[in-house]
Amino acid sequence: MYDHMNQIEEEFKPIHAENGDENELDEQFKSIYRNNLFLYLGYILLPFFLSVFIVIAFSNNDFFFKQVGPSAYAVESAVSDVNALLVVDPQVFDELDASYSEFLIHVGTSGHHYIYVHSEATFVLNDSFFDHEDGPKLKNEVIQKMMSGEIRKWPNNAVISFYIPMDDVPVEFAGTSLDNPDILTKEGTVVTTAFNAIFSFAVMFIVAVPMMIISKPIIKQDYMQLKKQEESPLTIFSYAVTGMVMMLGASLISGIIVIAITTIFKLPNEISANQLAINLMLKSPYFILMVLSAVILGPIVEELVFRKSFFGLIKNDKIALIVSSLVFGLIHITTEILSGNIALVIVGSIPYIAGGFVFGYIYMRHKKNIMIPILAHMLYNLLSILLLFMPMG
Repeated sequence: MYDHMNQIEEEFKPIHAENGDENELDEQFKSIYRNNLFLYLGYILLPFFLSVFIVIAFSNNDFFFKQVGPSAYAVESAVSDVNALLVVDPQVFDELDASYSEFLIHVGTSGHHYIYVHSEATFVLNDSFFDHEDGPKLKNEVIQKMMSGEIRKWPNNAVISFYIPMDDVPVEFAGTSLDNPDILTKEGTVVTTAFNAIFSFAVMFIVAVPMMIISKPIIKQDYMQLKKQEESPLTIFSYAVTGMVMMLGASLISGIIVIAITTIFKLPNEISANQLAINLMLKSPYFILMVLSAVILGPIVEELVFRKSFFGLIKNDKIALIVSSLVFGLIHITTEILSGNIALVIVGSIPYIAGGFVFGYIYMRHKKNIMIPILAHMLYNLLSILLLFMPMG
């Protein structure tokens, strides 16, 4: 009797040992998931703390910060504002960063001044504000109504951001509502594109390296899983390409949804501040840093956090998919959230939420192997960058 019981116990010992190892491994992975979430929280908060230090330490460094006059400040500000209406001497414009000409469109003339709007603005297609016979040109009657104060919003219902240098106001504007100290642009300090590119890369690097080191057991396990399944590199690449195509489809569908919502509810339809900042840095001499962040480090970090960690800590996959997609979407529009404009938050988050949903689906479809969504994310971001540099027209 006792011998029989001892025999059964001996037979089940390996099973208990395996279960114990699995439980221990599961707890180890959960610890990694939690650490990755804390690291990503640090990625969000780190810029606020570093900015204070950098402003104190490098405020007099022209490489990072430039003190400029009203005209230059107007141009520098308009480049970063999709709702800008810039009125400036073209000579001043030409003396600044050459890449700015890709972000501002000449749409009118006032004396020896040129009128510019942002190249990413969707309202330039509107026929009630612009003539399109020879490129978009702001109608004279619209300019007059802007000067009188009758028009203060673009056709997409976004508030017009006026950038008119206080030391060089067009003669035609004298005595109008735009000749106003509250509207005119003063001198100021601008953050250089070099600083933004280096700073963004440094913050991402500081978070990405320790996250990859911490996540080494997870990455190794998923890599070995693919190896065990005897998937060829070509097959794995095809999975990633399929994921990229799915992302393109999601981008197209979400774009249609955004257009429908903004049209029905008369909301501004505009590029997110996050994407606009990325585009500016990609067109700068420091674009390689942005490429490294967007194509390599960013996808690794975001997939380890929003897919691996969220799905690892939330037991229900459907709930994990919804939560991770929502957080993924909102985290990419922090500027809009901080502005308090709910309409911009809703419209701006839709494409990112759709992207998060697709990457989550790819992750689930491939047995929660993180390698596939990482590769798909890298390919999609690389394609987005290539399309940005593709000549239009």
